[in-house]
Amino acid sequence: MWINDRGCWTVSYHIMYSLGNRVTKHSPTRGYSMVLRAAMTVRLASWLGLVSTMQCIPGAVVGVALIYVDVNNPSRSISCAQARKIVRQLVAGLRAWGVKAGDCVAIHSFNDIYYCMLVLAIVGAGGIYTGTNPSYTTRELVHHFKAADAKFVVSEPEIVTSILAAVKERGIPEGNLLIFDVLGQEVPAGRRSWTDLFSHGEEDWVAFHDLQRAKETTAARLFSSGTTGLPKAVTLTHHNLIAQHELVFETHPRPYQVSRITAMPVFHVAAAVFAHVGAIKAGHTTYMMRRFDLEPYLVCNEKYQATDLTIVPPMAIAILTSPLARTRPFLHSIKNVICGAAPLDKEVQTRFRTLLQDGTPFTQVWGMTETSSIATMFTYPEDDDTGSVGRLIPNLEAKLIDENGDNISAFDVRGELCVRGPTITPGYFRNDSANAESFDAEGWFKTGDIAYCEGRTRKWYIVDRRKELIKVRGFQVAPAELEAVLLGHPLIVDAAVIGVVFPGTDTEYPRAYVVRQPGREGEILTEEDVRKYLGERLARYKALVGGVKFVDAIAKSASGKILKRVLRENSKKDIEAGLRPKL
Repeated sequence: MWINDRGCWTVSYHIMYSLGNRVTKHSPTRGYSMVLRAAMTVRLASWLGLVSTMQCIPGAVVGVALIYVDVNNPSRSISCAQARKIVRQLVAGLRAWGVKAGDCVAIHSFNDIYYCMLVLAIVGAGGIYTGTNPSYTTRELVHHFKAADAKFVVSEPEIVTSILAAVKERGIPEGNLLIFDVLGQEVPAGRRSWTDLFSHGEEDWVAFHDLQRAKETTAARLFSSGTTGLPKAVTLTHHNLIAQHELVFETHPRPYQVSRITAMPVFHVAAAVFAHVGAIKAGHTTYMMRRFDLEPYLVCNEKYQATDLTIVPPMAIAILTSPLARTRPFLHSIKNVICGAAPLDKEVQTRFRTLLQDGTPFTQVWGMTETSSIATMFTYPEDDDTGSVGRLIPNLEAKLIDENGDNISAFDVRGELCVRGPTITPGYFRNDSANAESFDAEGWFKTGDIAYCEGRTRKWYIVDRRKELIKVRGFQVAPAELEAVLLGHPLIVDAAVIGVVFPGTDTEYPRAYVVRQPGREGEILTEEDVRKYLGERLARYKALVGGVKFVDAIAKSASGKILKRVLRENSKKDIEAGLRPKL
């Protein structure tokens, strides 16, 4: 990695592919821009045609190798060969259902091995995948469906109530809703099971091999939160997702057969790409857990002798603070640990190592939905104990800008990190204002994160956020969304929300500053009233665990912008005085 003559960091590789037998060539180049050869297999679904040739996965059993396994019932599993047939059946079923090229299909479900099959089939039928959080309320689902332009919905029966209301409000035909009864749950009366999709034979997925078309064809609309409004639909193309997998997993393949317990939600970008795309392409065995549950998670890592641990800070904290974690060598089979989605304190990282075999690498990564997940990382078997997030993945460019947008790229200088390359989203779906704010004239994406690159080691460090996004247990929460809900209360005249971190925790929590309506009527409003009001309207992870503070006025600049720096200083004093989370 070096700073080139245009003032940005560059790590470039030539990547060449041929259909049938894959040929991969990696060679560092002194070029400025990324190079992805046109001969590359550019259709996401067409990867299924290459899955059986896993030359870079030592010891893989072609075709019959298990890719997806249900941790609670290992007899529920899917091999490469089975995946090919299942996806072909689902492609035929989706088309018979009415899904056409460019239609967006939403999945509302917890993790399951067939979730991944459905994602690939949606893409294979020419559609666009979007995933919703199972904890979403009707209000949040309505926004998600609108922002993603979802036309079809597949939902688990246990969480279908809010879906029914959202589908009705959005005007989505009732026939465009299927019940995802993958565990044999009862299908509500009058509703169709997703298993109907298997009644239409098999059909080929749509395939193309043109690079430009891959860059222009959307495969998924995953969601990221902003600080100026509601969560935004991030466009991820076939080119984005293929590049993410190839540049993260294939440029430096593991010298062992990879297996992992996947407990992070697969609708989230932190898990989506490697669960839906990477596992079947690279032959990594994915033991799917419906949701994170500490004891089963530890037990399954030992039971299945998982090799890789992919976690977020709340998972690391939960494992580290559990007495159970030290009763058995649950994690001694682990060969590599990566942590992402939010910064992990390096002291916590050091303590976590005591649960691993000596010498097991434990590193952090950095990325976001807009970068198709990972943008910086360490190369196995490199280790790190400095809190760094590693180095740029190949073919990604980076630069630093100051508050005026001027390029200040230099080693050991802090600035807002901007990135450009094949994994970067082409933009937010139908959101011109957000695109204008987030991209400059040369196509650089402004991440909002303040970072620096250490000159001696070439390691990147994320030190602050220009954007005011709150990261709660790996989920992104936009303060503006919470503020908008609070301002809907008849006794609240002004509100501001920030993220706070309490001693002994490694995640942020939303904290609200509220101005009540003047007079006795406003005085009856309590902190519990405010927390309950918001809790009834938004997902649980957006709850005001950081508390509510009533103030006479919200600190603002002359232009009316909330001075959140002042609020953070105020909260810091409150925490020092004994404020604790409202769990």
